[in-house]
Amino acid sequence: QVSVDQITRDAGVSKGAFYYYFGSKQDMLIALVNRFADELFADLDARASALTGSGLQRLRGLLLEATGWKTARLEDALAFVPLLYKPENLELRHRLFDAWVARSRELFLPVVARGAADGSFAVDDPESVTDLLLSVWLDASARLYDRALALPDADAFVTTLTRGVAALTLAVERILGAAPGTLAVPVEPATLRALRDGVIRDLLVIR
Repeated sequence: QVSVDQITRDAGVSKGAFYYYFGSKQDMLIALVNRFADELFADLDARASALTGSGLQRLRGLLLEATGWKTARLEDALAFVPLLYKPENLELRHRLFDAWVARSRELFLPVVARGAADGSFAVDDPESVTDLLLSVWLDASARLYDRALALPDADAFVTTLTRGVAALTLAVERILGAAPGTLAVPVEPATLRALRDGVIRDLLVIR
């Protein structure tokens, strides 16, 4: 509900300066979310270039790095994650997710291809398998989050997400032909509660 007048006043800039860079508040939101994503992908790109070992070991390293990075910046994420789940921002969320899929593919395809080459993954077509993995990680996980968010209390939310993440991880391991548990990443209940509380507090979307 903030106005452009409030934004420019608090930032100490003119409205002309605001509209020089952003056509609307929505454009500013996109820029803020993209900056967060840019920093995450820059970190993962740097991490990927330093990883060693098999494809499986490298993939696990990337997953741990991504989880740790986002957990360490939970406060930043809570500044915009609730906004993405406002009904009027559904189109924005889909646009951003589509862009993140493309960037994630560039990051994970070489790792999957390496795993196929060194035998740590039972994969014949790394490109198709990478697309399938991204569908699980991004599309299915988004659906899981939406389903959990509609539940009536925090305990149900945490339980649903914890079980759901475990199921999605197992699906990824089976797709890759990896042993169960090799790609599991710890999920902290406190972090999940903070995500839910931020969305519910800001949006009041819980039924």
